[in-house]
Amino acid sequence: MTEQQILKKIDAWDEQDKIQAIVDFVESLPVEQRTTQVLSELARAYNNLYWLDQTEENKNHLRKAIEVFKYLEDELSEEAAWNYRIGYSYFFLDDKANARKHFEKHEELGGTNNAYEFLNWLNIAEKKGLATYDVYTGGKGEVEYDLEIFIDLLKERAPKMAEKLGNPASEAEISALEQRLGFELPESFKQLHRTFSGQKQDVPFFAVGEGQSFVGINEVEQVQEEVISYLKKHYGENWADLKLPEEHFEDDYLVKNTLYTRKWIPILKGKDLICMDVDPMEDGLAGQIIIVSLAENIEDYYLGHLQFRMRAWVDYMNDSISSGRLSYDEEEDIMKFEGRDSGLPAYYDEEDRTALEDYIAKEFDEFNDVFHELESPDIHCDVYIIEPTPEANYYTLVTGGMGAHRMNVPADYPYTPYIELAINLPPTWDIKSQEEKDYWPIRWLKMLARLPINHNTYLGNGHTIPSNEAFEGTNFKGVILVAAQSNEKNEEGENLPAIVELPSKRRVEFFYIQPLYQEEMDFKLDHGTDALFDKFIEQDVPYPPVVDVNRVNVCEGYAPAENPNLLDNVAWAFNDKIYESLQNFWMAVSDYNRDIDNDLDDFMPHATIFNSKKVKVMYEAYIKDEKSLWGYEKLLTPDTFDGEPEYDGLYYAEIMAECEAYEDHFGAIELLQWIHNSLANKELGDHIFFEGFSIEGYEEDGTPVISLHLGS
Repeated sequence: MTEQQILKKIDAWDEQDKIQAIVDFVESLPVEQRTTQVLSELARAYNNLYWLDQTEENKNHLRKAIEVFKYLEDELSEEAAWNYRIGYSYFFLDDKANARKHFEKHEELGGTNNAYEFLNWLNIAEKKGLATYDVYTGGKGEVEYDLEIFIDLLKERAPKMAEKLGNPASEAEISALEQRLGFELPESFKQLHRTFSGQKQDVPFFAVGEGQSFVGINEVEQVQEEVISYLKKHYGENWADLKLPEEHFEDDYLVKNTLYTRKWIPILKGKDLICMDVDPMEDGLAGQIIIVSLAENIEDYYLGHLQFRMRAWVDYMNDSISSGRLSYDEEEDIMKFEGRDSGLPAYYDEEDRTALEDYIAKEFDEFNDVFHELESPDIHCDVYIIEPTPEANYYTLVTGGMGAHRMNVPADYPYTPYIELAINLPPTWDIKSQEEKDYWPIRWLKMLARLPINHNTYLGNGHTIPSNEAFEGTNFKGVILVAAQSNEKNEEGENLPAIVELPSKRRVEFFYIQPLYQEEMDFKLDHGTDALFDKFIEQDVPYPPVVDVNRVNVCEGYAPAENPNLLDNVAWAFNDKIYESLQNFWMAVSDYNRDIDNDLDDFMPHATIFNSKKVKVMYEAYIKDEKSLWGYEKLLTPDTFDGEPEYDGLYYAEIMAECEAYEDHFGAIELLQWIHNSLANKELGDHIFFEGFSIEGYEEDGTPVISLHLGS
C-alpha cells in the first residue's frame, strides 16, 4: 500500500469520525509504512479522540499526540499544519504559553486553519484568568466570549462600526420582552442583548441585500409587526396559511414551512431577516439561526437554515472578519462581505458589460435587440438578438450575464470558470413568440445560465444536459455544449476559441447549445464527445450549429450496450454527503481516485452499466429505525428490530434499494451515485470503502439484483 493510499484511507475515516479506526490502522502498519505524514495523521487522530469525548481521562490522548508531534519536530516544525496541531494539544492541556507559540507560528507561516480563533480564546482566557477549556465552551449562553471577541475585532478593524452598537439591555428589559412574547427566550439570545442590544443609529450594518442592521431588545415586536404588515399587503389576510413551493424550500425538516411566525425572533432586520427560531421542526434545534428573505412573489420568497446555534453564527462572523472576507468599507461606512458570502447577485460592472457587448458584436455580429431580464436574484442575464444576414442566414441569441458568476470548477480545471452561451435559430423562427414550440431555446438559455449556480457546478465543452421530455415541436431530448470559435486564427491557420478578456481580468468563453436526439445522447455517454463530433462531421452537420428540427439523427438506431464491469477499477469511500448533482458526484469520485493515483483515464463514467430502468441493490448497514430507510428501500429481514441494538444504539439491517435511472438505462457513475446517496444516512462502521458488487440474478422484467461489497 502506497503512502497516498494510506493517507486517503485515513482521510475517508476521518470524514466520518472513525477516529479509533485510524489509530488501530496506523498502529498495525509495518514500521516502514509509518512515514512522517502517516505518523502526523496518527498524532492528529489522538487529538481527535479527545475532541470526540472531552474528559479529563481522555487528556492522555493529547499527551500521546504531543509525544508523536515532538518526535516529528525536526522534520515538520516549519510547517503550518504541524504547529496548528501541536498548538491544539497544548491548548486543551491549558498550556497557554506553548499553545500561543505554535498558533502564532502557524499564522506566521501563512497557515489556513482557524488558529486565530484559538488565539482569540487565549486572549480572553489570559485577560480574565480563565482556563482555556472554560473559554472554549463559550461562557453564558455558550456565546459570551465569542460575542466579546466580535466586539474586540470590530474595535480593532472597524472602530466606527463598533461605535454603532447599542448599549447592553437590562435584565428587566429582557424579562419584559419574554412576558410580552409569552415564552422564555434562549439564553444565547439573552446574552447577545446583555453584550449589546441593537444599534445607536438605525443605519445598515452589513451590506447584504438592501442592508441589514441589528435589532434592539425593544424593537423586536415592532420589526415583527412590520414583517406581518408586509405579508398582509402582498399576500392578504390569510398569509399565514401559505407555504413555500416544495421545490423552493430545502430545509423543511429543520424549519417550519410558513412565511413567518412570531417564534422567529429577529436579530438582523432588512429585506433579508436573520432570526432566532425557537419553534423548529423535529430535526432542528430551538435557538437555531435562520434567514427569511421577503419578496412580493412567493416564487422569489426565500427561507433557509443558517446555523444550529447562535454561537456558530457569531463564530462565522468572527471568522469572516479575521480572514478578511468581512471588512469595513470606509467610503460607504458599512461592513461588506467579499465574493459569494455577500449573498448579492453576480453582475458585470459597466466596463465589463461594454467590453462583452463589443466582443459579441465583433465575433458574432451587431445585435439588434436585447431581451432584458426584469428580475435578477443571482445573475443579471440578458439575451442579445443578432438577426439573420446574407453571410449568416440565422438568428443568433447570446447570453450576457452568466459569465459574471465564477463556476465551481475542479482544482485542476485547465479552462476558464466564466462562460456565456449562444444558440443559432433558422431565419423563419418566431423569436418573439411565447408559445413553447418557439420559446424553448430562450428558456433553455436562461435555465442553463443558472444551472452552475443552482447546482454549484460547472459547464464546459461536450457537456450534455438531458430534458425530461422532447422539446415541443421536435424530437430532441437534450443539448450538448459546443465550443464557439473566434474569427481570429493562430499561426497554423486554425480558429482560436471564442474567449474575451474583460477589464476585470475575467476570461469569458462562449459555447453554442446544440440540441441532440436521445440516441445521440446515449452514444456520447458511451463513447465520448469526440466520437459524437466525428459523426457530425461525417454526416455534414454544419458548424456553427443551427437548430434544424428535421436534421439527420447521426446515431439513429443506436442502443447502448451494457457492461456490468465498468466500476471494477473505481475506488470510492462512502460518506454522509448527499450528492444531488451527478456532475458534482463524478467530480468528487474523480478527485478521490486522482488523489490515490488510481488511473481513470479510460473510464467512461456515463457508459451503460445496466440496460435497465431499475437496479435492485442489496447491502448491509446499521440503522436506528425504519425512518432511516428511503422511500425506495425495504428491509430484507422482518425481525431487524427484535432484541437489543448491536452497534452504538443501532440495529444491523439487510436492506434492498430499488434504484431508478433518469433514462431507460443506468450509467456507471449514475448507479454509484444512487448507491452512495442510499448509504449516506446509514452507519457502515469501518466498512466504508466501495469494493464492487456481485450480480445475484435478474428479475422477470430484466431488473438486475446486485449485492454491494464494502471493505475497511
